[in-house]
Amino acid sequence: MPPLSQNALDTYEYRLKKRGFRRDDVLLHECPDCAARAVLTYVIAGRQGGRDIRLCVECGRARSWTSRAGLEERGEDEGFDLDAFLR
Repeated sequence: MPPLSQNALDTYEYRLKKRGFRRDDVLLHECPDCAARAVLTYVIAGRQGGRDIRLCVECGRARSWTSRAGLEERGEDEGFDLDAFLR
């Protein structure tokens, strides 16, 4: 998958912020798929639990983890599709 354009990244960030997500930190993390240090992390937390979304701007892969209220464990949301999630 090609790198994300700045326009696509801006659109994703706008839609995530609109849904209450915020950037977890300003550091870029390493992508397990393409090994580039280009992963942005977004989080949301509430009484019902939370969700972490990691988006690689180099390869475009998005992954998500969810947690339920009161549980410390997180589970990866297999088959996560960021475009479908943001519709």
